[in-house]
Amino acid sequence: MAFAYLTILRPINSIMAAIAVYIASLVAGMPASPDILVIYAMLSVFFVSGAGMVINDIFDVEIDRVNRPERPLPSGRISLNAAKAYAAVLFAAGIAIGFLVNATAFAIATAASLLLVAYAWKLKKMMLVGHAAVSMLVALSFIYGGIVNGNHAPVLPLAALAFLANMGREIYKSVDDMMGDGQHGVTSLAVKYGVNKARTVAAALLLLAIMFSFVPFGLGIFGYVYMLFAIVADMVFLAAIAMTGKSAKLCKIAMNVALIAFLAGVLAK
Repeated sequence: MAFAYLTILRPINSIMAAIAVYIASLVAGMPASPDILVIYAMLSVFFVSGAGMVINDIFDVEIDRVNRPERPLPSGRISLNAAKAYAAVLFAAGIAIGFLVNATAFAIATAASLLLVAYAWKLKKMMLVGHAAVSMLVALSFIYGGIVNGNHAPVLPLAALAFLANMGREIYKSVDDMMGDGQHGVTSLAVKYGVNKARTVAAALLLLAIMFSFVPFGLGIFGYVYMLFAIVADMVFLAAIAMTGKSAKLCKIAMNVALIAFLAGVLAK
């Protein structure tokens, strides 16, 4: 049972969001050894991100009975009421810890929590709006790391790259989830315009992300070590475009490699 409460958080996703905060704090000028404010910011993002995963599963329980029946809620390992209480505690923890960082972090944590609820409740059923909302939240992890040091400008190219890559991934995921989405009123690109057009839009976004991956190097934010890893990430993104059926998974791998590129780039510099 305890394992179910862990898996519903999608801990890897939440950890990646926390790592993004740490990387952004380094880019913004914080030392490599994180101080207490950076740790608070990482924990805040971890809890808010995890709460978002739980609340999304609550609203998607019927869709997941078709698309993901093995997940904790449709499989019955966690009850709906328990999941609601769990999400509330996680949101409260994330917002409260954000308050310990600074007023801006508190405001962002609160706004992000509200947006996650709105996404799960309504926005995800609206074509592209839901994808844009969740991608903005991914990008916001980097901005969150920048505000710890009161210097978010250097992290904006990283946030933009994360937004583009995640938008592409979200659209590829919607192709995989067409069956359940179509049965429950989710107006995705794939449902409304078909798989081919959805894949075309996703591919265009990934190509933009690939081109944008050179911007941090061009601006002098990162050096050649970053580019070495970034090129690997770009190759995986290209594979995601080419390999239908594995696109969403390959996008996730590429995004993780890009995160490594950011970290390697800032540490090397």
